[in-house]
Amino acid sequence: MDFAERVTQLTAEGAYYMLARAQALEAAGRKIIHLEIGQPDVPTFANIVEAGVEAIRQGFTRYTPSAGMGALRKAIAEDAGRRRGMPFNPSQVVVGPGAKPALFFPTLALVRPGDEVIYPDPGFPTYKAMIDVAGGTPVHVPLREADDFSFDLVAFDRLVSDRTRMVILNSPGNPTGGVMSMAAMEHIAEAAQE
Repeated sequence: MDFAERVTQLTAEGAYYMLARAQALEAAGRKIIHLEIGQPDVPTFANIVEAGVEAIRQGFTRYTPSAGMGALRKAIAEDAGRRRGMPFNPSQVVVGPGAKPALFFPTLALVRPGDEVIYPDPGFPTYKAMIDVAGGTPVHVPLREADDFSFDLVAFDRLVSDRTRMVILNSPGNPTGGVMSMAAMEHIAEAAQE
């Protein structure tokens, strides 16, 4: 099939390649400890299973609004407000089917060819691929163990340019688990407002 050029920029994540390889080894009888993808190694808790079954029994089997169910968005906004000590409106909350589309759609909507997108490295492998597909220029901020895998704000400030269109933050970070300080988040938010 003759695919659009942008599709050729997409590559399979190494973690999924390793998962397929590990599953093949398991099928051949090898004992494998899975460390390749962020999937829990415990079964879904019974209360979650029961809540899902009960929701189906109550008829929650239809399409929802694109941004997610209103009651869920309201609950998330209230929880985020309590945790962060600031108000959130449910209209500021979008519930999606996972991290990839939740990151990919805004990137496609906001990034133009040549725009720079700053992202943490190491980070979620999808960051660079989605920036490339959107036509943006990936600009990585190195995260170092010596700095508890936090954004190096001096490096960040040097990387911000007139072409910076987006900054991707993830705290706690994937795959490092590093947590960004409130001061660092405020610093980056101020830079974004400028």
